[in-house]
Amino acid sequence: MVNEITIFALLDAARMGPAMEQAQLLNDDFTSLYKGRSEALLAPFAPHLFSFTSESDLSRWFFAQGWGEAWGVFLASPAPPDELVRHFRRFLKVGLEGGNPFYLRFYDPRVLRAFLPTCDALQLRLFFGPVDYFWLEDEDPAYGAYFWLDETATLITHRVSRAELAHYFC
Repeated sequence: MVNEITIFALLDAARMGPAMEQAQLLNDDFTSLYKGRSEALLAPFAPHLFSFTSESDLSRWFFAQGWGEAWGVFLASPAPPDELVRHFRRFLKVGLEGGNPFYLRFYDPRVLRAFLPTCDALQLRLFFGPVDYFWLEDEDPAYGAYFWLDETATLITHRVSRAELAHYFC
């Protein structure tokens, strides 16, 4: 049996501030990527994974209020939410050779846009894992971009208008 692809929104409470509460009211199907003590201490800064449906109140609200504000990224995956949470938790803290670990804010579209092109094929395979596509806002909020890997793990990027993305998601 082939798993159906689901769309998710990975939203950043640190960027959204009080708007995160509104997102949670519009869609109660979400999970924090932080767990345990980190979840309690860092809740106002935590990334949250939302199961996302097109034409939902959350999608319309996000494109009306959050687009261009670096609130988060969208992704498509056949994996269930708990598997995605486990996958992404591995990338919350990363270390540079000989350095202290730091938080990698990959759920911020400004970071993900800059990060993905620096990765080699192995790093891309590891980071994408169960993800088929990422969609996110471009530097110019009139546009968005989506990223995927071809069969050789080469990163492919396609720029589209915000209107085209909004049409797809709303």
